[in-house]
Amino acid sequence: MEIALLVCAIAVACLGFFGYRGKQALQRRESFFKRIREIDKTELEYLGSISYHGGLPEIPKPQKLNIAVSRDYLLLFSNTTHFGKVAFGRWHAIETFTTKRKQDPRKQSLVLWGPLSHLLHKDMVRHFIVVHYTDTENQENHLLFEHPEQERLKEIYERLSSTYKNSQ
Repeated sequence: MEIALLVCAIAVACLGFFGYRGKQALQRRESFFKRIREIDKTELEYLGSISYHGGLPEIPKPQKLNIAVSRDYLLLFSNTTHFGKVAFGRWHAIETFTTKRKQDPRKQSLVLWGPLSHLLHKDMVRHFIVVHYTDTENQENHLLFEHPEQERLKEIYERLSSTYKNSQ
């Protein structure tokens, strides 16, 4: 009985700790977002979180980033407050595409996986947004974003595309 109470107390303490850390991260992100709004004196619209695969010299590593848009630029920032801005005036085009990688049944071990082979090795579908732009070093570059949900990616694409067209 005492062991069960100890395990429950540890589980509750862990959940409380992770909840507290998550709340701190959200507050840090919100304060950073507010600070950028005050510095630039512009309205920013937070679009959500998206997987970033590269293309911005200020943020060289692929990671999960938060994305926001104003009437003048696209803002990408991480939870650790590294950020980069891309002005809409430097954009050339924006497009979206989907890739599908089919699993090769010859590489699946039917002996090992049996009838579960087709359930465990499904075709992989990925949805992307590509922004063609000129970076700060005056070189042609491409921002590549990915989101697992096609509907949400389409919403972000529509918002970015409409803001880009309105800024021209």
